Amino acid sequence: MKRLKSIDIFRGIGMVYIIVGHMIDWWTRPEDDFLFYIYVSLFSAIGAAGFVFISGVSTALSYRNRLVKAKTLDDYNNKIIKKEYLFRAFLVLILGLIYNSIVAIEFLDPLLIWKWFIILTVAVCLFMAWPFLKTSKLFRLLVGAIVWIVNQFVLVFLLPFEEQTNFFGVIFFILYNSLDQNPILSFFTFFLIGTVIGDIIYDIYLVDDEIARKRAIKQKILVPSLIFGIAMIMFSFWFLLPNLFTEKILTIKTNIWWLIYSLGIELILILILLGIEEFELIKTEKSYRFLYYFSYYSLTLFLVQNINFFLFYALLNRYNIWLFIVVTVILYGLLLRFLYKKLGPQYSLKVQIGRMAVSLARTEVVKSK
Repeated sequence: MKRLKSIDIFRGIGMVYIIVGHMIDWWTRPEDDFLFYIYVSLFSAIGAAGFVFISGVSTALSYRNRLVKAKTLDDYNNKIIKKEYLFRAFLVLILGLIYNSIVAIEFLDPLLIWKWFIILTVAVCLFMAWPFLKTSKLFRLLVGAIVWIVNQFVLVFLLPFEEQTNFFGVIFFILYNSLDQNPILSFFTFFLIGTVIGDIIYDIYLVDDEIARKRAIKQKILVPSLIFGIAMIMFSFWFLLPNLFTEKILTIKTNIWWLIYSLGIELILILILLGIEEFELIKTEKSYRFLYYFSYYSLTLFLVQNINFFLFYALLNRYNIWLFIVVTVILYGLLLRFLYKKLGPQYSLKVQIGRMAVSLARTEVVKSK
């Protein structure tokens, strides 16, 4: 199946959101903290949640492509597919723990080694999703809904044990450290539903006839995503309203209404991007390239952009910060474009992890013979 520009654009938008959000958080003076609350209230659904969601979409597409490859090559089979997948998840986990360790050293807090920053969340989602990739789409949707419901009861039960050293305190730490980040029971559903969307997209693009494919996109993606997306946003928005634009928004990622609202936003966004690409509402051949670089180097960029913390920490006000943000994003885009043109995948951690996973899987298979 062809590479979909809309997937790259979605991931690129998510990365830009994360970078800009960090700059607002780090660079504004304390009296202008309200800017960060407004930014998160308006756009957090396309940040970490969107990144996990689109990771689920791309994981399903990659998995289905590999299944087809296994049917056409003699030296490639389901056993290798499984090993590649699990090695990839393991490598992402190692990267996440390395990142967390650097943060723990920076803030002199060893407990930060296990904190639900986005890389750790994606890694654990990959491990948890593997048994579900061969199940039906309906089953995955049901599991995702059940996880969100169970998450509410588990959090209510464990919250009194936060920061305690007993058994339930340890369980709370494992599942929810910390609530301002991306706890696994909240975010796994985004990944799982992403795999459902990925499967639907894959099946649609198996249709060679352009008219039939566009009809299928309307019936199976655009219309359902529009209906369910709008319903989720409208239904949950009123419950979220008291928390919006306040400091409460920073610890709301386990709130069921925020989860539903965010999923609705993601469905609408994927609908818009797929519609633009498939129906050629905008020529994407060149216009998407800027965001493509942010997608291609997403893992690399997530690590590198942390140097922004030290540039203008708490020095900028609500007015001049926007100039610095725009200039910084443009500079990152130009740097990524230069890396892509001159070095290609050499500095893309996402690509290198994929290659390493393939190499490790084949080596393991050879050793087992």
